[in-house]
Amino acid sequence: MAGTAEIIAADLTPRLTLLRAMRSHGHLSAAAEAAGVPQPTATRWIGDLSSTVGVALTRRVGRRSELTAAGIALADAVVTSHQSLAMGVARALEAADPARGHVVFGFLRSLGTTSVPALLRGFRSEYPHVRFSLLQAGHNELLERVAAGTVDVALSSTLAVPADLHSVALYREPLVLVVQADHRLAKRRQVRLEECRHEPFVSLRPGVGLRSLVDSLFTSAGFSPAHGFEGDDVETVRGLVAVGLGVAVLPAREGGPLAGAAELCLRPQRHREIGLITSNKRRLEPAAASFYRYSLESSF
Repeated sequence: MAGTAEIIAADLTPRLTLLRAMRSHGHLSAAAEAAGVPQPTATRWIGDLSSTVGVALTRRVGRRSELTAAGIALADAVVTSHQSLAMGVARALEAADPARGHVVFGFLRSLGTTSVPALLRGFRSEYPHVRFSLLQAGHNELLERVAAGTVDVALSSTLAVPADLHSVALYREPLVLVVQADHRLAKRRQVRLEECRHEPFVSLRPGVGLRSLVDSLFTSAGFSPAHGFEGDDVETVRGLVAVGLGVAVLPAREGGPLAGAAELCLRPQRHREIGLITSNKRRLEPAAASFYRYSLESSF
């Protein structure tokens, strides 16, 4: 069935192109000349096309062959389909051009303040015609999207990346203790996590990538904290801390502590690696590959 349809489509294409030319030039002789088709061949093509459709597409007007109302209707449809096809070809050519094309870029919500805008601004200065779709999401969702092919490149933690994905570290974010601005520890520059064993903690919920890293720090410090609140988003956790609902271990905030909060360095120091994540199973399209290479070379 598919093979038959392809044969019919290939057979109809030049005839429909001729019909389109008739719509533009008004009669068959001029259309044949414009399409580079001999007059007898053009006459036969239009006759065959009329037989296929089942209605007369042309009529004799004096010595010329012109379109009937049915021929005009079909020719107008051909014009529309040609325009859609031309747009599709243009998009295909664009997608193959590393200086154009479309990139779906995903990143952690906590990186959207400074790092990501600076990266995109720098890339756009070199590749002004590349279009972007941006997705802010949690680590696990970003991994799922890259694996499914709905995100080309993700900027996220390099922690717990499955084997079918590729990650490369770009930089390290320091982890800090976030407390309310008037908390008893707020004036300290650094703190050992053991000093907070009796504090109520605001945490990311279990299953969120950063939560497992932070839990390992508690284990190393020799205690299991009391989790008063658990959320899905780093910035939400910061906000809860700022109003005094507990303390939290989070990446240092870009641009400084949230209003109403303070951030203390952990001793010993702890970090989270941030890097680029792509699929091992799918080759990046040219524009996405250009963005990936640029990101590797950028200074964060």
